[in-house]
Amino acid sequence: MPSRKRAGRSFSRRFILFALFIVLAILAYTGAWFYAADTLERRTITAIENLNVGPQRANCEEPTARGYPFRIGLFCRSVFYEDAKNGVSISAGAFRSAAQIYQPMRTVGELDGPARIATPYLPAIEAGWENMRVSARLTASLPERISSEAKNVVLTLDDESRQPIARAETLQAHARQNGNDLDIALISEALTIDSGLTNGSVIPAFNGELLVTVDNGVSLAGFDAPGLRGRSGTIEKLSLKIAGEEAGLILKGPIHIADNGLIDAELRVTVNEPRKIAQLVGEILPEKRDEIAGITAGLANLGTAPTLPVNIRQGRVFVGFLPLGSIPPVQ
Repeated sequence: MPSRKRAGRSFSRRFILFALFIVLAILAYTGAWFYAADTLERRTITAIENLNVGPQRANCEEPTARGYPFRIGLFCRSVFYEDAKNGVSISAGAFRSAAQIYQPMRTVGELDGPARIATPYLPAIEAGWENMRVSARLTASLPERISSEAKNVVLTLDDESRQPIARAETLQAHARQNGNDLDIALISEALTIDSGLTNGSVIPAFNGELLVTVDNGVSLAGFDAPGLRGRSGTIEKLSLKIAGEEAGLILKGPIHIADNGLIDAELRVTVNEPRKIAQLVGEILPEKRDEIAGITAGLANLGTAPTLPVNIRQGRVFVGFLPLGSIPPVQ
């Protein structure tokens, strides 16, 4: 009988110690989480303050760490970035991010619209969407890779006219470090251009894909990075196809932007169903209809998917020996 009592007291003592250990572990974990959350908030504020010392300005309104107990992430009521030197500014709504506590360097997030985008030589644009998700694999300095996807995107002029520009079912953007180079991918699905921008011509929806490698492009991700002048890279693939069809263009080749902003490139363009593409381009650019018709007549003898050399010399565009126009200097 006494042995049973001693066994019961021993079990009760172990249970109490185990319960106490769990309580202490929870308290320690909670303290560590809130310490990490406070560190995240302070580092965010410090990074923004350091950035605002230079020609750039950025803001995360009311940065707050959330996600306890199993996640941690940064919340901003709104976000803003401006590069006064290059005339670029972007502002958007609330931003929410989250990472599993055991994988803090892999984070996902959401950004609320609308966003206002201003760039030099172009009118300001407002972008709206139903849902935008962002994911990133972070390192101690710059993200190793970052991706975003937005659904039902609508672009309009941000002025009194509120002129529609374009809409797309899906827009994706991806970037990753490749050594010192930067790989960038932009993908659109069912992109339509408003007829007000195409001389009243209604063009069908099309899918687009851009894959480009920027030489030594990782430095562009720095806030104090110079502009695109003096940069070079390779267009791995630039594809524009009518949605649901094979008619379209595929462009590849190296490209270089000189110190004066003018482009030099040696490109190869494959045209699928050239007659259909020529008809669409002629409707959009009626002043170039004769040149396009002349090119199409030559392509008709080369099959349904001919490939042409397209050279850009100091901003002047040539298809073979035929000039098509010029590209203004890049800033």
